[in-house]
Amino acid sequence: MAGPESFKQQYALWVRQRGKRIELGDDLAEARPVEHFAYFMRGSRARDAAATLRAAGFDVETGRRGLKVLLKATRPQRLGDEEVAAFLAEVIGAVEQAHGDYDGWGATTS
Repeated sequence: MAGPESFKQQYALWVRQRGKRIELGDDLAEARPVEHFAYFMRGSRARDAAATLRAAGFDVETGRRGLKVLLKATRPQRLGDEEVAAFLAEVIGAVEQAHGDYDGWGATTS
């Protein structure tokens, strides 16, 4: 389960973003690739999070970014409030369980 503060911060960002997406005419019910980003100090920890996320259906890439390991996890998602809450809890939980730092998510408009 995601840490309560990380989840609250990320969900609060979503609430602000949702209004902007609606103004742009984004169909939040339409699935599109959602990319999540996280950083790890150790490659082994990034691999642990990657394994958890792959088992949940994410495509995962990892690579070095300076002294840290960057993880990018992507899976098609809808952007309804319940869906966003669920994927945030799932991804933040996997990242924090592996001692990583969740850095946010992004998705194109439909």
